[in-house]
Amino acid sequence: MSESVEQRTRRLVAEVFGLPLESVTRATSHETVEEWDSINVLNLLMAVESEFDVVISPEEAANFMSVEKILAVLATKGVQ
Repeated sequence: MSESVEQRTRRLVAEVFGLPLESVTRATSHETVEEWDSINVLNLLMAVESEFDVVISPEEAANFMSVEKILAVLATKGVQ
């Protein structure tokens, strides 16, 4: 069975921020991860664009503040 969008997003967040996958939840955010800075958000943005074959605008990228919000941006792109 293939990974869900949420599982794939959590995996990307874990990889970019160097976190154990099991510690990444929908609530994981810039407030809970010290490494969640502008450089790593850019890395995450590129990883998400590549993984889901989407283009994220700068306005949408500004919402990349938590796993939950990244999933919301992906939903607006029709990624389910």
